[in-house]
Amino acid sequence: MTIARKNTVAILLLVFLILIPFFTVSQDDYPGEKEMQCKFYKAYVTGEMEPWPGYIDELERTYSDNPSDELLYDIVEAYYGYVGYTIGIDEYDEASEYMEAAEHYLDKLEKKKEYKAAALAFKGAFIAFEIGMNKAKAVFLGPKSMGNINRALELDPNNSNALIERGNAEFHMPRIFGGSYKKAAEYFNRAVNALEQSGDNFSCNWMYMNALAWLARSYDKAGEIDKAENTYQKILEKEPEFDWVSEELYPEFKKSHR
Repeated sequence: MTIARKNTVAILLLVFLILIPFFTVSQDDYPGEKEMQCKFYKAYVTGEMEPWPGYIDELERTYSDNPSDELLYDIVEAYYGYVGYTIGIDEYDEASEYMEAAEHYLDKLEKKKEYKAAALAFKGAFIAFEIGMNKAKAVFLGPKSMGNINRALELDPNNSNALIERGNAEFHMPRIFGGSYKKAAEYFNRAVNALEQSGDNFSCNWMYMNALAWLARSYDKAGEIDKAENTYQKILEKEPEFDWVSEELYPEFKKSHR
């Protein structure tokens, strides 16, 4: 082998060794990703949501220094979770503030082809949140919310975000307007299956636990008591400290089905 050829091989080997981390680690990974996911998860399952806004701030600082599509998704998901929580405790001013802050990131996420379906599902959810704060808006915002959710499902029929939001829509929509607890259960079940088949580690996935909880509620409302019982048992086996289920939903379920 000539000296020139040896030098070329050596340079190619060096380049290959330098690039190995880029091939072995996802380009979308970001510093402290798993740690942050577990922080959100703990806040969700324990019901101690006070630190959640601070965690959003951490994600935003990380995104400013090291932007990635996956981190962008996590930011939107974090806003989604906190807005839903604030509406649930009737803190509408805070909910509106966080919805407005989320718009910037949601607009960015919608431009990412891989996350387009998820972004549309989130967009539908945020519109539904507006209805939750003002029922009078349902007439003109309801179709807009469903339009985004249905577009998300058209893009990706197995997208867990879209399936969860369609389940939420069916669960909360008045029966006289076509809402169906049975259909809600079908969509939540598909969402759970899609998440489980993704191969992800669910040790710190609050959205997975959320989908299971709504699946159990939907089964109960649809009169499928055995399926509801089995789902509640599944939840508590996976996360005995899930406060919403262990302290509220499951005891109420057992009481009503003695």
